[in-house]
Amino acid sequence: MNHRVTKPGQVFVLAFILSAASASGIAAAPLPETAPAPALRPVPETRTAAPIPAPAPRRATGDDAQPAPPPAEADATERDCRKRLRTLGVSFRDAAPVRDPAGCRIDHPVLVRTLSPQVGLRPPALLNCAIAETAARFVRDVAAPVAARRFAQPLAALHRVSGYVCRPRNGSAKLSEHAFGNAIDLSAFELADGTRIEVGKPAGDGERQFLRGVRDRACGPFKTVLGPGADADHATHFHFDLAERRGGATFCQ
Repeated sequence: MNHRVTKPGQVFVLAFILSAASASGIAAAPLPETAPAPALRPVPETRTAAPIPAPAPRRATGDDAQPAPPPAEADATERDCRKRLRTLGVSFRDAAPVRDPAGCRIDHPVLVRTLSPQVGLRPPALLNCAIAETAARFVRDVAAPVAARRFAQPLAALHRVSGYVCRPRNGSAKLSEHAFGNAIDLSAFELADGTRIEVGKPAGDGERQFLRGVRDRACGPFKTVLGPGADADHATHFHFDLAERRGGATFCQ
């Protein structure tokens, strides 16, 4: 049987190492199980975006046009026109501006209910102030006196087909004067006893002479006058407008 012999020097060295380690009390520091989590910075609150407003509905531009304040004091032309309407006895109210994407526009429209204290406009019409004034003067100076002489009774109302309408001229790409509230179409004149004188169907010579008289005298105050015989589009009504032409020329048929 073999025996391993330990030399005395080896025993001494081993004993010395064990003794030194015990005396110093050195021990390995335990490792943490996991690394500490980093501190989190607070997340700022997210601001809620303001809701986007829905697009405003397009304003009505017919008889139900929304009311609007009168033109600004700086707009002397419109302000003075309204003063003259009141002097003429016109019943009207200011309406909201008309601005259509197609190009139709009235900056300061008026909704006209009567053209004098005695003569109504049926139904009311949305117009610019200039043609409202011209129509009121036409009633005062032409239509009412001619009716009184011809029929021995007062004129009670004008019946209109169109005032403001956003559309082109018939057979043209150019916008009509109606698109600017600068035209009015009349289909009949009503007397105090309820008689209606139809532009397209006069009953007898008296009515024909009345219509001829008012039509002839409308040319001048209005810059365009069209009616039966001018073309098929105006066979049943008068078209009056204030279209501007070179030298103030008129076009009347």
